[in-house]
Amino acid sequence: MTRPKPTESSIIETTLSLDTVLELLANQRRRFALYAVVDLTDDLIEFEMLIEEVATLEAACAQTALTREQYQDVAADLYHWHLPVLADVELIDFDTRDELVRYWPHHVLETWVARVRQDELVHRE
Repeated sequence: MTRPKPTESSIIETTLSLDTVLELLANQRRRFALYAVVDLTDDLIEFEMLIEEVATLEAACAQTALTREQYQDVAADLYHWHLPVLADVELIDFDTRDELVRYWPHHVLETWVARVRQDELVHRE
């Protein structure tokens, strides 16, 4: 985790194009991970907690019980695919040694996450 913790007024300088934001939101599992990290109060979450939140949300949306196999699938997918993608666009830092994920706030992404979450989760009921 190389950057200092952002202050309330310091939104990440990285500019994400609308295409990049929509591409990040195109995958449901990565979208669920983004739902979890944008809601963080201190911008830091343990990897295990992130897995739990994503796996639980997937099971709830599918209206199935969460199995150990599904949990392990979410863990592997986040570790090997989705977190590296988010790190590549500088939205997160993933410390694999301490198993901590730090989210770097991004206003445009958060605006789109809120819109998509509203349609996907709130209107689903």
